[in-house]
Amino acid sequence: MNIHQLQAVCNIARHRYNISAAAETLERSQSGLSRQVKELELELGVQIFLRTRNKVIGLTPHGERILRTAQRILQDLRTLEQIGEEEVAEEGGELRVATTHVHARYLLPGTVKAFARRFPRVALTLQQSDPVQCRDLIAAGEADVGIITMVQKVADPIVTIPAYRLPRCVIVPLGHPLVREQRPTLQILAEYPLIAYPATFSGRSIVERAFARAGLKPRIVCSATDADVCKAYVEVGMGIAVLAKVAFDSSADHRLAAIDAGHLFLPGILNLVLRKHGYLTRPLESFLAQFAPHIDRELILNAIDGADIERARLAERAPVAAVSRV
Repeated sequence: MNIHQLQAVCNIARHRYNISAAAETLERSQSGLSRQVKELELELGVQIFLRTRNKVIGLTPHGERILRTAQRILQDLRTLEQIGEEEVAEEGGELRVATTHVHARYLLPGTVKAFARRFPRVALTLQQSDPVQCRDLIAAGEADVGIITMVQKVADPIVTIPAYRLPRCVIVPLGHPLVREQRPTLQILAEYPLIAYPATFSGRSIVERAFARAGLKPRIVCSATDADVCKAYVEVGMGIAVLAKVAFDSSADHRLAAIDAGHLFLPGILNLVLRKHGYLTRPLESFLAQFAPHIDRELILNAIDGADIERARLAERAPVAAVSRV
């Protein structure tokens, strides 16, 4: 058994069982990657992947356990490397932050600027993806921290720490009939076409669940991962949008209006997402302290170690996120 075999298993699973994509990421041949997996299966005496006509289509029950163990081993090896690299980390290196467009655009500029002043030789990379992709980057060790809204699952190799609440508002063009509504209802909103996030975004599920509880189904005419794109289509009259309040900038969105919708939709919970049993480097610790100074370092360390941090209580007490002003 060797590291290359474990990397093969983890990357094939990460790339949704696309061996070609996994091989390209690892800079290996497809045949070599397949051979490494088969050798590991022979050594362990169990089948890791389900196959049909020599095509990998999923994981066996044994494979799911092997994948989790392999991810943990590779993460532990990366942690050892980070401990050894820490003394020179401030003189170079990279901090990788996985997040969605709206948080990169509206919440992180001040934090990023402060971090660059504190660690001028450390490159900060914002990896913008949807929440599921961000979670996968963190789980695979390809991002150091995530700033996303998502729910942690029991078997996840990541941990989530509730940091901020994200109240909702309804975005409409200026002069829209909804502007005259003092307190719009879901029944009234359902009369208008909706511009929404994709189904992988928690903001989409929050909206759909609220309508479903009222026995309604919104008419979604367009989906976009970018809050600014959603607002652009609202501006041209395609429909209305339900977004986090932080995505509305009164100084820039002068052709739009934002209507408070806190009475209709639950707030989203923005989490700090880290790898379980990962290593809190000085640059990462500084970034977290700048972005969420109300979250105690000890709590972060306990979360990384897998301790119960009472997420529901933290989410309830989390402050409301505010637009970052640089």
